[in-house]
Amino acid sequence: MAYPLSSSRQKALTTAQEFFRMANLHPSSAEFRLKCLNDYGFYDGTGQWEAHDLRILQERGQLPITVNICKGFIDNLSGVEIQSRYRIACRNDSQNPEDDALADALTHLLFHIQENQEIPYKGSLKFRDSLICGLGWSYLYQEDGVVSYDYVHPFNMLPDPDDLTPQYTAMKYVCRKRWMRPDRVKARWPHTAKDIDFSGDFGYYQGMESPELMDREALYTDPNLGNGTNRSRVLVVEVQYKVPAKIYRGLDTQGRSFETFQLEKAESLAGSEKNLEEVQGERLMRTLFLDNTLLEHAPLDATFPDQKDFSYIPIVFQRRFKTGVPYGLLESMKDIQRDCNVRVTKSVYAINSARVVFEGNPMPGRDIETIRKELKIADSVILLPKDSKFQVSSNSQLGEEQLKIVELYLNLIQRVTGIYDEMLGIPTNATSGIAQNIRQVNSVRNNVFAFDNFSQMKKREARFLLTLLQAGGEENLAVEILNPEERKRIILNLTRIIDGKPVVFNDIRTLPLSLYVEEVPDYQSSFAEQKATFESLLSNAHAQWLMSSPELLRRLGVRDPETVAKEMQAAMQQKTMMEQGVAGRGQPMQFPGQSSHPQQPSIPQTPGVP
Repeated sequence: MAYPLSSSRQKALTTAQEFFRMANLHPSSAEFRLKCLNDYGFYDGTGQWEAHDLRILQERGQLPITVNICKGFIDNLSGVEIQSRYRIACRNDSQNPEDDALADALTHLLFHIQENQEIPYKGSLKFRDSLICGLGWSYLYQEDGVVSYDYVHPFNMLPDPDDLTPQYTAMKYVCRKRWMRPDRVKARWPHTAKDIDFSGDFGYYQGMESPELMDREALYTDPNLGNGTNRSRVLVVEVQYKVPAKIYRGLDTQGRSFETFQLEKAESLAGSEKNLEEVQGERLMRTLFLDNTLLEHAPLDATFPDQKDFSYIPIVFQRRFKTGVPYGLLESMKDIQRDCNVRVTKSVYAINSARVVFEGNPMPGRDIETIRKELKIADSVILLPKDSKFQVSSNSQLGEEQLKIVELYLNLIQRVTGIYDEMLGIPTNATSGIAQNIRQVNSVRNNVFAFDNFSQMKKREARFLLTLLQAGGEENLAVEILNPEERKRIILNLTRIIDGKPVVFNDIRTLPLSLYVEEVPDYQSSFAEQKATFESLLSNAHAQWLMSSPELLRRLGVRDPETVAKEMQAAMQQKTMMEQGVAGRGQPMQFPGQSSHPQQPSIPQTPGVP
């Protein structure tokens, strides 16, 4: 028996359903879904032919040839991002040098999360989506004290269509479609999902239809999709939106400013209720429902007041001015790619065909189609009437003309995408290393907006990650810092009970921090990174002097720099002693009574010269 919802929970369900309905049925959402389907079909090569051209080929009895050029360009630009990935770190802004260690600990914690959650790899998938359809998504959340990062396909996301900012930075709400198994729904929400009839006795046809694949064929999502007895997934909709809320702000005992939704927490931070200020702001709410059943409704975990970003963070390549629909780099290559496929197919057909000019009386009992079929046979024998003749000429020249146009198209694609031969790895006339490097840098600059958008997105993700760590209030969070000097272990938010009250040491909840993005090469492991650092140092002509400085090695990120510097100094001393020994063995043997001073060489006497 299903119990009726309270007025507040019923209002939450109605609000979430209304937001999903508006985003789902909005004309720009339908246009993006159609474009997204075409874009991914175009990227994988299955949707690059027009129906009109396919009919012509079918009538001709010829198969279409797809030369997927655009996929190589998209993958190449994604490869540039992989070779120079971004890493997020934080700095202390409290003007207190003692807090530098806390900022350093948070930086190492961010590095650990980025590596443990495979953020570089998932971020590359997100960047590739933005190049294909113009939009990519990621999901950051905290569950049971663990920060997680997931990649989300853009087809399962519905952003606020009224937000026309370049990077969706002013969304009022955002929706996500989750396709879940019924048993997972029951396990996740046992109290609310127990009254849902999933028709567990599926029988022989269980899983024969995939509602998620069916959703990819429609211009909008049916909220009741997946409720059939022969389907193995159900649609769970998640909606995050902003609501007005009270905010308490003030200064903590260390003089740091803070904002929170909880009065008790504000009093514990400020030490007194008199030092608090109550203002109005916004809070992020999270609602999940299945059809007309409310599964979950609560404030979004670990968030600060007036937080701009939801836990779903997008990256946008560009947006159309008239409709606001995102589009990717692929859009500029579509027309050229279509005509390129047509011309390649024509050239192959022309090279393998010939033109026949027939004069005289027609051959008895044979029509044009019969003659055409016989001419296609290499060893065919054709009998001609006495007063008739025919001339066969190859169409290979026509095919070569089509291929010349295809080569021109390749140059046009490079111009419209800004991806030239240097980025594609094709040899050019740039022979010197400096010239090649300049051309590669200029090729990357042609797509500066794509990489700027990616860098800005990484800052938004890092800001949200930092919010999860600070606003989450996780106590006794141990962090190991692999410091070049020594391995340190810092416990953040160390909580101790003193005089019956909890006291927090190494408090990061209100620590003011600034984020910065650094571009780093892509290494498979820390060992590979250290190896590359040493190889770069050893290739320098002054390597022995550079590696003798522990401070310089520390700034380069070399672990245990003192030991490395001592070993280098010892190697230099040993080399010097060996050189001195070799020089000593090269001197002539000295006899007793012989002066150690070198004698002046005698001047040779030249005949005829006084």
